[in-house]
Amino acid sequence: MPESQDPLAQLRDIHLPEAVGLWPLAPGWWVLIALVIGAIVAGTIYLRHRHQSNAFKRQAINQLHALEAIREQDGLAYVQQLNALLKQTALSVHPRADVAGLSGQQWLQYLDQHGDQQNNFVNGAGQCLADAPYRPQLESQQLVALQQLAEQWIKQQTRKRS
Repeated sequence: MPESQDPLAQLRDIHLPEAVGLWPLAPGWWVLIALVIGAIVAGTIYLRHRHQSNAFKRQAINQLHALEAIREQDGLAYVQQLNALLKQTALSVHPRADVAGLSGQQWLQYLDQHGDQQNNFVNGAGQCLADAPYRPQLESQQLVALQQLAEQWIKQQTRKRS
């Protein structure tokens, strides 16, 4: 058969359509991009707020660790400064009227009520906050237990949203 009569020779080659480009984006992609950006912004704002609202805890813990140098030298001064630190922390979290006037057993009960200490301030290591000036000697083990109790109490405090 001659080539001119071959019907297959007259067929044209297949033409493929142009490749689909990435631009312009479909509306669904724009919505997804907006949602991702919104989530990133909201997450950043939340983390920043959380970091700032817990700054008082970090500062109190740092001050608590700074008191360790005093603990071995002068137990009474250590207890007094630790008590002042706990009071300062409580004032930064709870209303001033509830905290400022407390001392002695009422202060220890308040610490137990606003933490998960199970009466460790009233009946445990925290007792020396109230009676340290009246004790002849403060043992190092008591002061270490008191520091651990105070650190636990500070970590449990949370600011109320206003």
